Amino acid sequence: MKRQRSQSWEPQSFENSELIRQQSERPINVENSIFSMIVNHNVIKDISIIDTYKEIDNISMHKKHFVNYVIKIKTDYFDYTIAKRYSEFEKLYDQISNILHKLPKFPEKKLIKSNSKKNIAERREMLEQLLKYILRNLNNQMHNFLNFLNIQQQFLKGGFGQNVRLHEMSKDEFGLSDLKEQTKLVASNDQEKMIFHYITKLNERTDERSKIFQKMEKYFFGKTQHLGSQVLKFMLIGDDQGQKGIIELLKNTSKDSQSHISCISGMQFLRKMLEYDYNPYAEFYLKVFSEVSIKQLKKMGISFHICGNSKQLCKQDTLLLIYKYVKVNDLKPEFISFLLDDQEALNEFQQFKEAYQQKKEEGFQLIVDSVENLQKEIISVKSNSKEKLSILDQEPSIEQLKEIERNQSIIWKQVQEYENHRIEHIQGQIVKTVHPLKCSLKRAIELSTTQKHKWVNTMIVRQIVKQIEPNKQIIAETYLWQDKQLFKKVVFFSEETLIINDDNFEIQMRPVYECQSYEQFQKCDETSQKVQVTYGIYNNGITTVTIIQNLFDRVQQLQYTPVLLKEVDYFEKTVQQLKLLLQTQ
Repeated sequence: MKRQRSQSWEPQSFENSELIRQQSERPINVENSIFSMIVNHNVIKDISIIDTYKEIDNISMHKKHFVNYVIKIKTDYFDYTIAKRYSEFEKLYDQISNILHKLPKFPEKKLIKSNSKKNIAERREMLEQLLKYILRNLNNQMHNFLNFLNIQQQFLKGGFGQNVRLHEMSKDEFGLSDLKEQTKLVASNDQEKMIFHYITKLNERTDERSKIFQKMEKYFFGKTQHLGSQVLKFMLIGDDQGQKGIIELLKNTSKDSQSHISCISGMQFLRKMLEYDYNPYAEFYLKVFSEVSIKQLKKMGISFHICGNSKQLCKQDTLLLIYKYVKVNDLKPEFISFLLDDQEALNEFQQFKEAYQQKKEEGFQLIVDSVENLQKEIISVKSNSKEKLSILDQEPSIEQLKEIERNQSIIWKQVQEYENHRIEHIQGQIVKTVHPLKCSLKRAIELSTTQKHKWVNTMIVRQIVKQIEPNKQIIAETYLWQDKQLFKKVVFFSEETLIINDDNFEIQMRPVYECQSYEQFQKCDETSQKVQVTYGIYNNGITTVTIIQNLFDRVQQLQYTPVLLKEVDYFEKTVQQLKLLLQTQ
């Protein structure tokens, strides 16, 4: 909602009117950022004279009163009113006539009955035509007109000065100058070259955008090369040669959730670019993203992503992106209203903001503390089941996991259930996830093997490094994990065996301890091992996939403990991505 303001025409402010007029006549720097923003981005939407009133004239010997004309100025962010006298309009006319040479006729002075109702009405109409004409032809040379409107004071009075830069890309230490000033943007590394390649494909192949965004995600996350600010800016907002950036490419004016499938991958890619879980340069990328102008960000059609069907998978990602943008820039309410441009969208954002801040205030405990908390939980359980303890004391193996799954006396502790998918554990060591998938057995096998990296959160690459038999191979699964303040690539080398029957399948993953010969295939900071078995059972159009693994490795334990304590939303993100893959099959 825009704020309504008033200034000098209110009766109580008459004594200050001369001071305000004097202030408005002070010279303003041509490079003034507020004036430039107002002119360059058409911030003033309308101007009109809505009223007149008379004021006692203590100076003139010819008349008892002078007339104030109440001007209403409508902007993108707020509306306000000011009062101006005929003499002030006359001075403005003389100043502007040196810039605009075809101004409407100015109302003549009259010595007799100058303040009659008829004369005031005629003047009001002619002066309004003058104001509208100047507004239509406004340019950066007309600071006298903006001074006349006292608009700078209105913006500064509202505390908008700090947000003005958001109308144009900042030209700060990151060198974000306007792309139109660039002769040619040149990639400095292979990753930047791929940015140009993918943006071109996104512009050309509108019906394949979801797949292209998925390819971008697969390619970029985990890379060590750095994207420069100019290339990032190009990726976000495009250029003046007809190439649209991601922000505009994500525009979708439909509120039907099915039509948003194509933009889900794009929103997720953009969100992940700003998160440390996926991108070690997230802070720099967030800085560049926050420098995008408000009007550029509006091209995304934000309200269409967050209003309507609450099950739109792009909704949460969009709200999180807007939250980051608003928080980094400390946007005023008027600017947020202009950005979202819809009351329902404003309500959705406010609810998300309150819920997100509450979650942040609760705070995330350090991983070490999380491990200790989980151990306390484990201690209370251990004394209740000697049989359970004996199974867990066995050497980690596929046989151990199968025995645990068959043992009906073992009680699994449920961590979370999300849209019929659930995650459970035993003493923080054995973890089970269950995924009911509306797909064929064959499709479920693909999701559990060759496409696993597309939905398992934090996994960025899955690669076959050696084929042993048709359904047996050595694979390398690469994860991007956080260790304190650093990010590292962790690779699991495993022997994967696939067993397929008529209505079920089983995937066994055993650790490969002697993996030196395979490390050349996948560069990493650390290697780890996993013991995991995956079952898939098909029945009436549903394939229920159950994954059980033993977190015997310390590296895995440190990463999974926050998940088991529900300190992070890992499981929800994984399920959302899995459902997206099912919808786009």
